[in-house]
Parts: sequence; structure tokens; C-alpha cells
Amino acid sequence: MPPSEVSLSKKKVSVLFGANTERESTSLAFVQSRWGKRMNHFETDGNSSCVMTYSHDGFGLGHLRRNTTIASVLARQVPDSSVLMMIGCPSGAVFKLPTGVDFIKLPSVIKRNTGVWLPLRLRIGLEKTKALRVATIQEAVRVFHPQVLLVDHVPVGIWGELFPSLQMLKRRSDAPTIVLGLRDILDAPEVTRALWEREGTYEAIRRYYDEIFIYGRKELFDTGAHYGLDGEFAPKLRYVGYVCEQEPYKSQSEMRNELQVEGKLLVVTGGGGADALPMMLECMKALKLLGTNSGLEAIFITGPLMEGGEREHLRELAKGLKVRVLTHVDNHLSYMNAADLVVTMAGYNSLYQLFRLRKKGLVIPRSGPSAEQQTRARLFAQRGLVDVMHPRELSPKRMADKLMDDLERTDYPLYEPTIDTNGGRKAADRLAEHLAASRISSTACSSGRGQSEPRLYR
Repeated sequence: MPPSEVSLSKKKVSVLFGANTERESTSLAFVQSRWGKRMNHFETDGNSSCVMTYSHDGFGLGHLRRNTTIASVLARQVPDSSVLMMIGCPSGAVFKLPTGVDFIKLPSVIKRNTGVWLPLRLRIGLEKTKALRVATIQEAVRVFHPQVLLVDHVPVGIWGELFPSLQMLKRRSDAPTIVLGLRDILDAPEVTRALWEREGTYEAIRRYYDEIFIYGRKELFDTGAHYGLDGEFAPKLRYVGYVCEQEPYKSQSEMRNELQVEGKLLVVTGGGGADALPMMLECMKALKLLGTNSGLEAIFITGPLMEGGEREHLRELAKGLKVRVLTHVDNHLSYMNAADLVVTMAGYNSLYQLFRLRKKGLVIPRSGPSAEQQTRARLFAQRGLVDVMHPRELSPKRMADKLMDDLERTDYPLYEPTIDTNGGRKAADRLAEHLAASRISSTACSSGRGQSEPRLYR
């Protein structure tokens, strides 16, 4: 970087180091020498493998959970790799990250309707929020210089915020592999198709994406056919299975002993928790109706995105009952495995954790703004994998009856051999293959330049 482009002016440096002319000059030279070389020219040691992921995180934790699972597996599989996650979750990364994985937090947004996003916390208006997110993503892409980019769910980003970065990446002489990751069910097919046509998504997939991961199984839900990806895009499709947390978990007896549970145990979980209060309120009122003589114990895991006041309201209602109200637990699978019945919404992560454990689940799908949860709940109820209660049916009496009925039932969940919860590992394996191919290509280019010539990224 030439001296004229150094972002710290003499005036700013003098404020930092004091108004001494000689020191001011020395300080400016120091800034130029130390940082000017670093901001545009990045020497690598030839062994660095950089992967970037993107998740908009406009509602819930599903997108973040999938990318975190895949990034964690990849970082362990490829010891020299670095995975930088671009995330929008208001609570930050939430889940534990292994060495080799870090994140950059984008200004948070919230989904109000299909294709409609608004700033969640900053009071700076829509256009400035857009500009901040676009600039942050683009600069991170430029500096980090990934060999692989994995984008979750929104091919062009919300508001088309990924377009500048996608264009920049494809102009690189060593263009990275760009992969789109899609959960099994996005929305009603006609809604998604119309949105993608309107936002130029099909053209973006055609122009920028090398591969599409479907986080599901074609035998259960043909994502490609439903969302218009089965024609010219079919060669790019790869069904990797369901991405489920692969961390070890404790046995039911071990976890129940640890929790000191004596009776039947309900675990009520709402994913991120942003919209879990109505479902949890009905569960809590049902437990009050059943009373302590029912022998039931319950653990509510509200999720980190539930408002503090809502959580405290649940804790007030829980007084006098054998009920614990927790915000977030690291060993979520162990808590679910301890349960006799899990009550949850129909989010991607919640249901596939349930299937991995083969636990009985009472599912209360979100009514909107997307048809995703309603569709998933209906699909799996038809296969005898879960019991479903729709939000419009909720009442304390109906919930109480349903809880007691499901605790006694032995006819579900049925075994479903097509459910594969190793999608995180399979996706990471494929990304590792792309990294290896990138390294071979890079080595060939380096050999062509000569061994002594340093590799410069711009």
C-alpha cells in the first residue's frame, strides 16, 4: 500500500502518540511499514486452507447450527484449516467452536415475512444496515481470501448482499469453490420459486455456484424437484443427509442420575427460543393443571433468543412445580436423551436431533411466516415418526391430555432407515476434497512461477 493510501492520517497519529513532530513522523512511518504491507499483500506459508461460511440468521439458530457443525468437523479433519464464519445471530456464535474456527458478527436482522428483513437492534435505518453488512462481508472475503465459500440457505444473501462478494471471488485468478447449502424444506415450493425468480437467484446459482448441498434425503423430500433445481442444476446437486450435532451424549440413565430425576421427565425445547413462548406457556399451564400428583418432572430449555422477561415469566409460573427453566445447555442431546417425552417445535435441528436419539416427540410447528415447519411436521407425522399438535389446537386441557397420552404410547417413533444424520460429516468430507483440489491447483501454479517467488493475494 503506498503512503498516500494509509488510512491513518498524520492528524490521527498525533492524537494517538502526542503532538511531537519527530514522533509523529516516526509513528506514521511505523504504521506504513507495519500495516501498509499487510492490508493488500498476504504471504502464505503454502499450507493454509481457508474456508468461509455465511449464514444470515434472521430467525432462529438453524442456519448457524448447520454451519457450525460442518465447520467443526472440517476443522478437526483438516488440521491446518481455518474456517471463518460470517453470522448474524444476535447472541453471537452460541455453540462451542473448536480451534481453527472463528466468526465475524454482522449487524442482526429479523425476518418479518417472505423476503422481508428489518434491522433487529441498531437504530440506523434499513439502508445503513444493508451497507454495513455488505461492506463487512466484502472486506472479510477480500482479506481472508477463502479457497472455499459455503453459503447457507440464501444464495444471494438477504437484500442481495452477497452479489458484490460473489462477483469479486469469481474474478480471482484462483477463484474458490462456492457451495450453496440448503435445508430439506425451505418454504411452500411456489413461494420459494417466485421469490427466487424475483431476486435473480436462479441466475446467481447458474453463474456463481459450483455445487449445491441438500441437507436431507431425496427419498423423504425431493428438494431439487420442489424448488426448481432438478433440471439444468441437477449435476450440481448433492444430497448429503441431515446435518445433526455429532457430539457424544450421555445415556438416559446416566443423565437422569446427574439431573436427579425420579419420575417421568418432559424436556420442552424451543430451538433458539425467539418465538417459543406460546408453546411453552401452554405446556406450563398444562403441568399446573395436572398438578404435582401426576408424578411429572419437566425441564424447559428456552433458548438464548427468548427475551429475558418472557423467561422470567415462565419461571414464575413454574413455582410449586417440579420444573426447571434453563436458558441454554451445551450438552443438549444429553438432556433430550434423558426425557421420556420431548416437546418441541418443528425446526430442522430440533427434529433431526430427536430422530438421531430415536426419542418420542410431541411437535408443535410454527404457524409462519414460512410453511417450512408445518410441512416438515406433516411429512414426519405421516411416517409415524412424531406426534403433532397444531398451534390452533393449543389449550392447557388439550395439552395436558396430549402429554399424558404420548407418555403412555408405544406405537411411535417408527424406524425410518432413510434418515441419515451424518450430513455434517459428509458435507465436511466434500469441502475437504475441494480444499485438496485447490491446494493441488495452487501448487501447480506456484511451480509454474518458480519456487522462490512469493505468492501474493490482492
